[in-house]
Amino acid sequence: MSQPPPPRRGGDPRRGRSSGGRDEPRPRGEDGSGGKLDVPAGAREPIGRDRAKRRGDAPPRKVRTEAPPPRPDLPTDEQPLLPRAVEKEIHRTLGKGTKADDIALALSIGSAAIDEGRADVAVEVLAWAKHEAPRIAPVREAYGVALYLAEDYAGALSELQAYRRITGRIDQNHVVADCLRALGRDIDQVAAAAEALIDDEQAPEDRRAEAVIVWSAALADSGDVAGGRSILRRFLERRRSGDSEHDLRARYLAADLAERARDVAEVERQLELIVAVDPAFLDAGERLESLRSTGRGHRPPPHHRIRSSTASREPEGPPPGGDPRFTLRGWRVRLRSAAAVTASLGVEVR
Repeated sequence: MSQPPPPRRGGDPRRGRSSGGRDEPRPRGEDGSGGKLDVPAGAREPIGRDRAKRRGDAPPRKVRTEAPPPRPDLPTDEQPLLPRAVEKEIHRTLGKGTKADDIALALSIGSAAIDEGRADVAVEVLAWAKHEAPRIAPVREAYGVALYLAEDYAGALSELQAYRRITGRIDQNHVVADCLRALGRDIDQVAAAAEALIDDEQAPEDRRAEAVIVWSAALADSGDVAGGRSILRRFLERRRSGDSEHDLRARYLAADLAERARDVAEVERQLELIVAVDPAFLDAGERLESLRSTGRGHRPPPHHRIRSSTASREPEGPPPGGDPRFTLRGWRVRLRSAAAVTASLGVEVR
């Protein structure tokens, strides 16, 4: 029988014990004499950036030369119209003074421009506000929504992820999920963003509905129509399901996905539920009439597909299930009118 290997000299080096089990001081020097560790004397050999600087062929460092956004010509006869909590956050971060007042006014104008569908004005004003006050969460949130409406999905994603990091809130995850979808990210990323909001029972129902719509449409567009229908079905069968516009929007998408699956009975059922609440909702009435007269579903053209409850119903826009439009619910603000806002910035209202 072979003998077990002898114990290692000095015991278990991970525990600092000898083979006999007693604590022994670990040697500090190479010779175990307890002396100090040897430190090389003389000039230090350059490493990293210092070494690169000494190389004659080292590439030059990239220096950001991007100019900051110009200060918008803010009106002098307007006062910011923001919730008190938002104003307090601005003053708590920036202190009281001209800068805080200007940031508050810019945020107020940007929010009103978003509410009036003027993403161009909102982006111009809020880009400056974000540059001047990057730690104010409502500014990052508003700027992210403005960029989303301007179809800058990468910029919107960056801003709304910053908003989430600052606040820990997921109430804009429906927009985050749609940005991920628009950028062609993996379906698992879209699902993770949407599901977190859907599962939050304290979140506003309309935002949860938007997350359901984005996730379901993304699944269907990836080829998993059954998965998209399952997500919608669970949401529509929830206890608080009702006749709100976001419920009708979810039902409209449910009808569309049922048509893709050739489930004519379910298409008819969903359209009937929509028309019973609002006969003029999108083209649900026309589709239902066509279905009953031909016995087949009628797939609407892309411009009739679902947009969010805060969007107009004008026939313009996006691919299936995507591009919901949003305002800043919970602190929506308006100035005198959209014309007053845009005129103060020298922007012509078309």
